[in-house]
Amino acid sequence: MQLLQSFRKLIPPLLFDGHKGEAGRIGVVGGSEEYTGAPIFAGMTALRTGADIVHIFCAKNAAIPIKSFSPDLIVHPLLDSKSFSDDIGKWLPRLHAVVIGPGLGRDEHILSNVEELIGILRKQDKQIPLVIDADGLFLITEKPHIINSYENCILTPNTAEFERLYEKVTGVKSEEIKQETDKKKLAQKLAETLRVNILMKGLADTIASPNNQTPIQCAIEGSPRRCGGQGDLLSGALAISYYWVLKNRDKIQYQSSNSENSPINSEYINDDSKITPAQIAAYATSTLIRTSSQTVFKKLGRSMISTDLLKEIGSTFNKLFEKQD
Repeated sequence: MQLLQSFRKLIPPLLFDGHKGEAGRIGVVGGSEEYTGAPIFAGMTALRTGADIVHIFCAKNAAIPIKSFSPDLIVHPLLDSKSFSDDIGKWLPRLHAVVIGPGLGRDEHILSNVEELIGILRKQDKQIPLVIDADGLFLITEKPHIINSYENCILTPNTAEFERLYEKVTGVKSEEIKQETDKKKLAQKLAETLRVNILMKGLADTIASPNNQTPIQCAIEGSPRRCGGQGDLLSGALAISYYWVLKNRDKIQYQSSNSENSPINSEYINDDSKITPAQIAAYATSTLIRTSSQTVFKKLGRSMISTDLLKEIGSTFNKLFEKQD
């Protein structure tokens, strides 16, 4: 498994002389009066994957429920603040990656604040890794230009979200998009048009990058259970994984695409391109969530919920990526 082996080499080692925060400080922007579970799922999965610290930036009404779930989450009720830019600006230098969207909602004032946040992130000297999901994708579909050419951004749409965004960006009607069976072609077109990375969730997760003309797919079996929250789990795990890969990108070893043992439902690397950090992180994360889901479903079947899946993240990560004695 070439991509998983590549990712394994980029995971920071656990050292007794390490310091708090070195393995990753993640910010989750989301959490509204209606949706408090989504940012919890994203934040807790980042921690269970290996992040040291998670900050949740939520609306005021969401703060108490999120705080009550776990003392491991640092909660800032400032998402609907009138001084949002100044308030969150104090914390941005401490963050290694940001997730936008879990439980965000569609309040106009909050979406305006998030648009402002993306503008701030774009102006930073060092572009912070950014994962956008859920209602964050609603904002991007309304205003695609705010994310255009954000090199270290990964969008994680499901099929319906992808179709809406693709239609908005390319002008191709939804009916035509549905008729196209080549998901890799569609994902690559959107990635190249927006100049961002795409992880399109589906029967197989399709991962495209504007810097690599060869999309890849993760088709590892997950579960048929479609309970809410699984996308939030993926976004949290992806944020910390992407940070690790970018931080250690000089250790990536590029290999030939001609391996007969590749698990990827696509060419690994062709002669004209190299696998990108976003693709390595997205493939590893997709594998983690799908394998965790498969394991839990075998135990619980139809009764499985995302809270059960969250509990499985740590042990599955260890089986997939940690050295076994």
